[in-house]
Amino acid sequence: MIPPCPRCRRDAPRRFTVRGFDVHRCARCDLEFVWPTPSPEALASVYTSGYFEGGGAGYADYFTREREQVARKSHARLAALRELGVTRGRLFDLGCAAGYFLGHARAAGFTVAGAEPSPEALAAMDPSLRAAVVPSLDALADEARFEVITAWDVLEHLPDPDAALRALRARLTPDGVLAVVIPVIGSTTTRLAPGRWDQYKPPEHLWFWSARAMRALLADHGLVVVREDVAWRRPSRFIDPDGTARSPVVRLARALDALGHRALAAVAGPRVVTDSVAFYARVGPP
Repeated sequence: MIPPCPRCRRDAPRRFTVRGFDVHRCARCDLEFVWPTPSPEALASVYTSGYFEGGGAGYADYFTREREQVARKSHARLAALRELGVTRGRLFDLGCAAGYFLGHARAAGFTVAGAEPSPEALAAMDPSLRAAVVPSLDALADEARFEVITAWDVLEHLPDPDAALRALRARLTPDGVLAVVIPVIGSTTTRLAPGRWDQYKPPEHLWFWSARAMRALLADHGLVVVREDVAWRRPSRFIDPDGTARSPVVRLARALDALGHRALAAVAGPRVVTDSVAFYARVGPP
């Protein structure tokens, strides 16, 4: 059976299989998704104890190794908000993990809140932040509204990102900003060697959008993208993309691979080497 595209309802044939899960593609919408959707039990099993420090699904060492990366990303994302004229107000971070971004946002002058279901992440969180964090978006007070809502590397995990965006949009003030980061398809890796792309990892990741598809999804919810930033790119695509090999031959091949892709990006544009993008969107005209 060929499932319909969740957006346009046309047939979305299977593109390939990874980790035992079928990834289907709608060429019209530039959208890929895992189908059948894994059961709630299978999805819950991904985020059990060890997700942040297990080295399998999730992170090898989020609480130590990732913390410096989160700091760099946080400063860049807060700078982007400043350039959009947003420097104060209430900020809500969906999937806030151990609250590292919330801490940086609070230091920058925002009043912060978040949602995080993982007891493992909550245990590692600054206690002064924990009181402002709820287990899910549904647990927020009915009247809660925010000038900024962020979802960094979250939407691709959700069984129904459309419903999540609808709920987030309802919590946004009329002049607010919704900011998301997602892994994007369209690079040479996703097109030519999908098995080499580390973001194709169901059942942790279930959805894969191009930049065009994400703009369209946000537009479906009355949100207009006003800024896009490259959030992550790898220097090498096909040869040892993780940079873990020690062989001199492999390392030389990796350097040549990286050089070739930099040259390709100069000709064809940065999307051929982009792995994830940050989108900043505002409420558009009715």
